[in-house]
Amino acid sequence: MGRRVLLLLVVAAALLGAPVPALAAPADTPAELGQVKEAIDALAEQRSAPTAVSAWWVDATSRSVVLALNSTPRDARTSGWVDEARAVDPAVRVIDGVAAPTPRADPPVYDLVGGDAIRITGRRCSVGFSATAASGAQRLVTAGHCTQRGGEVAGANNVPIGPVRSSVFDRTGDWSVVDVGPGWRATPSVAAEGSSTRSITGTATAPVGASVCRSGSTTGWRCGTVTAVDVTANYAAGPVQGLVLTTACSEGGDSGGPFVSGSSALGVLSGGTGDCTTAGGTSLYQPIDEVLRAEGLRLSTAS
Repeated sequence: MGRRVLLLLVVAAALLGAPVPALAAPADTPAELGQVKEAIDALAEQRSAPTAVSAWWVDATSRSVVLALNSTPRDARTSGWVDEARAVDPAVRVIDGVAAPTPRADPPVYDLVGGDAIRITGRRCSVGFSATAASGAQRLVTAGHCTQRGGEVAGANNVPIGPVRSSVFDRTGDWSVVDVGPGWRATPSVAAEGSSTRSITGTATAPVGASVCRSGSTTGWRCGTVTAVDVTANYAAGPVQGLVLTTACSEGGDSGGPFVSGSSALGVLSGGTGDCTTAGGTSLYQPIDEVLRAEGLRLSTAS
């Protein structure tokens, strides 16, 4: 017990800035080395170990207590803490290049559902459809005017989804593709009536007079009919060709959200007129088949 008391006195003296009593000889036996480790444990409890310190343990083979450091640059606090740990006993041996451990619990995984909100450089739009690249990597399709500035896209929960891979908003169309990173699962679903979801089984082309519905993070689930196809919308930023005009209403923030007919994907919301408060609102969507062809993607569908 004498050595253990002395070790604790060493730690206490170091914490108080007092002279550190010297041990007669380095710890040597397993019990003595264990007491040295306990003294470093006590130091860490009193004064938390810097992030540059990865771990410490008893090495019976070399009859030492290993203090392992990672590659994080050593600042004054780290150097001071390491000096205090080394002062506990000559048996303390410092080694570099040991990676810092990380917890191995699985991170949460969130579902990407068409119509849910996404955030890009301060603006809010909506998820369109999930897709996969030829490599099998997950992708998200939304509106191109939402992602013109590029950058990182996040979910409504502000968890990063991934960077903008491509963004088109010109005469050829209005779409964007976003990489989907770890922590997100691309689903073949869109938010529908109430709190329900609708599974997507494929794509379709809706003719004039067809019934269609759309989902968005501002106005939710809205339905109408197709009134014109191959429409060129003359936006303030310039004309966009090949859109489909419908009587389904929409508002700001709904952009990029999915248009569907039954379980078939039709396209993603580009723009519109009016709102969902006053009758007469309209919406234009970018056909999804053109996006998939241009980007080399396969729509995620329910099995």
